Amino acid sequence: MTLLPATALDMPALAELFSACFSDYLVPMHMDERALREHVEANGIDLECSKVIVAGGRPVAFALIARRHDAGWVGGMGTVRSHRRRGLGKTALVAGIEAARERGCRAVWLEVIDGNRSAVRLYERLGFAVQRELIVWSLPAPESDPPPSRWVGPDSAHSWIVANRRSVEPWQRADASVARMRARGKGVRGLVVEQDGSVSGAAVFREDRDKITVLQITAADEASAADALLAAAAGQRDLRLANVPVDDVSSRALRSLGAQLLVTQHEMRLRL
Repeated sequence: MTLLPATALDMPALAELFSACFSDYLVPMHMDERALREHVEANGIDLECSKVIVAGGRPVAFALIARRHDAGWVGGMGTVRSHRRRGLGKTALVAGIEAARERGCRAVWLEVIDGNRSAVRLYERLGFAVQRELIVWSLPAPESDPPPSRWVGPDSAHSWIVANRRSVEPWQRADASVARMRARGKGVRGLVVEQDGSVSGAAVFREDRDKITVLQITAADEASAADALLAAAAGQRDLRLANVPVDDVSSRALRSLGAQLLVTQHEMRLRL
């Protein structure tokens, strides 16, 4: 067994390892080279800090670690099925966390599906503690016309969100992640909704070919959140909003709109 920085693999090989480890996960994931590059760049994955394990001449486990200032984040970890129950994933993760500590991180964050009890127990043994519950929502394309809204630049919508949001954004929807997506030309747009002539909600979202991905949203109340979500979907495409706090106004709005709860995750933190 050899522990190496993730830079020891080229991007196609790292993407293949990621997909192999997650092929039978509770929510299976496939990561091709393009998607992995976007993940690395948008979320600040530090490939020198991240770790892979090679056994028998092939990579069998990994832990991706992102860094921003004094905070770190686990951007995926796993072990191929043939090499599980040997502590390899834990070894890669602990080494990645230690590398993050050496680079000045004072806390490391992650999200884990609530049904993945073995992973939760592992993280708890390492000292991670649950901070809040996050939900991944999917809203089918609305059949009705969208409510009134006003298209604005993403900077304008984001400024309103920053001034009015009530909780910290999860890592993948944090300001730094959104800024990197915009820098990569990912088609980020913004809109606001109003009540009595004043802005009551704003959303920043990305338009993909088959869906709308909401990156950030804040609203004064549930009705305004629902209007902003429906306006973003524009009555044409499915809408997805990931890792929303369970008590957030957007979660309440999506529930009232009949959105599907895809998965609930624990957001966990380890103090270093």
